[in-house]
Amino acid sequence: MVWTHTSSHPVATTAVFGPWLGRILMRLRAALSPAPTAPGWPAAVIAAADQLPGTDAPGIGLRRIGRHAAATPAITPTASLRGGAPAPVAIAPAAARFYGLDEEAVSVVYVLSHRSGAGLTCLDWLADHGLPFRRIGALHATAPVWSAPQGALLLVDLDTLGGISEMTEPLMRLRLGRPDISVVLLSEEVETHDFGTERLVLADITLRLPCAFASFEFALAEAPINNAAWQERLLGDQR
Repeated sequence: MVWTHTSSHPVATTAVFGPWLGRILMRLRAALSPAPTAPGWPAAVIAAADQLPGTDAPGIGLRRIGRHAAATPAITPTASLRGGAPAPVAIAPAAARFYGLDEEAVSVVYVLSHRSGAGLTCLDWLADHGLPFRRIGALHATAPVWSAPQGALLLVDLDTLGGISEMTEPLMRLRLGRPDISVVLLSEEVETHDFGTERLVLADITLRLPCAFASFEFALAEAPINNAAWQERLLGDQR
């Protein structure tokens, strides 16, 4: 509600503030008049604004917001606009890819493990990338790893084979008999990854399980490099 003050001495007010104030007060009174006697612009607009939608009476499509009317417009749900509930979109996670590994340089991957079923996440990674791998259960004299082609790689799941104490002798025999096979040890018992050359007599790389995909890729790429150092050491000992 707007309150206006009508002076009892309009002439004096006009004299003091000038004719413009009188004109403003007259326009305010005319605009706030609830029911003009003659049809004019304010009455036509108000009547058109008060026209309810869906009736036959003419209107201009406006809605008058009163004191108790909700000022917030209604929001139509997105599902109603589309004609139904939106169908959920399944987004498949991006598959991890090898970037630092020359996959063509790996002829075959032997996995020495006694785990039942899949067990090792790295087997899924090998399968996803199409790297050929073969599971074996021992390093005895007739094991296929002894006749492996050039570029072969061996993953040794130590925790299912009795630990490093049980595998020390078989690994040393393999390192001397087939020094060209890159060997990566996998274990939950080691404190951290080892990408150095301190354990070359047993393996080229040691990974702590569980390991991230990036660590596994780095191990596969680094193992042949350390293996070359191991072969160079053996040749030096033989001279």
